[in-house]
Amino acid sequence: MIRMKFESSLRQKEESFIQFKKNFGHAYDSQTYHLMDFDRFCLAEYPEAESLTEEMVMKWSVIKPTENSNGYISRITTIRQFGKYLAMLGEDAFILPDGLKGGDMPLMPYVFTVESLNDFFQYTDTMEHCYRSAVRHLVAPVMFRFMYCCGLRPIEARRMKREDVNLDNGKVFIRESKFNRERVVYAPDELVALASGYLRIITSLFPDSEAMFIDRKGRHMSRDVHQYLFEHCREGSGIKASGTRNPNLYSFRHSFATHRIYRWRKEGLDIASLLPGLSVYMGHTKYQHTLYYLHFLPELFSSMAGFDYEQFSDILPEVSGDD
Repeated sequence: MIRMKFESSLRQKEESFIQFKKNFGHAYDSQTYHLMDFDRFCLAEYPEAESLTEEMVMKWSVIKPTENSNGYISRITTIRQFGKYLAMLGEDAFILPDGLKGGDMPLMPYVFTVESLNDFFQYTDTMEHCYRSAVRHLVAPVMFRFMYCCGLRPIEARRMKREDVNLDNGKVFIRESKFNRERVVYAPDELVALASGYLRIITSLFPDSEAMFIDRKGRHMSRDVHQYLFEHCREGSGIKASGTRNPNLYSFRHSFATHRIYRWRKEGLDIASLLPGLSVYMGHTKYQHTLYYLHFLPELFSSMAGFDYEQFSDILPEVSGDD
């Protein structure tokens, strides 16, 4: 077994990364050797560097005269995964571009913190009337809450009709989305009450429209308008990118799943038995897409007793933006 002794300014982060991989059942012996070699390189070339920069990674990634292709791929893959790990934790770390395959760790998308969500919704709740749209300040607080509370894909929110929301029982019908699949979800009582007041207003403004979330003309919101409204609210609430992760419309969906799993863990529930239900609720086409969210909270889930991560090590996919 390799004896670890990291000595550069990155040593604590390197040790944390190795422990993270081992918590997921990986021996990670040869990769630890590569990381120790990288640590010695940093100590010699960048003794004061406390972050993973493009300069140091690219300098490290130059192939050595005595190095074969397999050894080179193994070496740079370790540093690519280390960069993704740091970015996952919110650091502004350089990630070596993909191009050479080596079993990359999934790149984590942006997940809202409770504080950032509160900032976002506080801004939407206090938006001023816009001369270009008389309904923008009405739509934003409700639509984005539906996206978060129900884990919706952006297109699912845009396609919603007023008749899809049952104000009596909170049942929400999600129309054909990915792979023409429909489903039913349930909104929390507070969101149903908010939707009830919202619907009364927009129905009085556009009584002939069927759209739940409307643009300034009472039509279903377009993708561009949706994106513009999100960016406006994000900037207004002061939310910025975290490392290499940029907040986007899918961040509400990712945050919904991550926060739900976090709550289950805090409540001491059996996450393994609950994940299939979450998969159905979110309309995932593959169960593996739901398992992907276990990566989002490494410090929390590395200590989960009785959960066999190794059984999922070969099927945790890198999920595309629209899953």
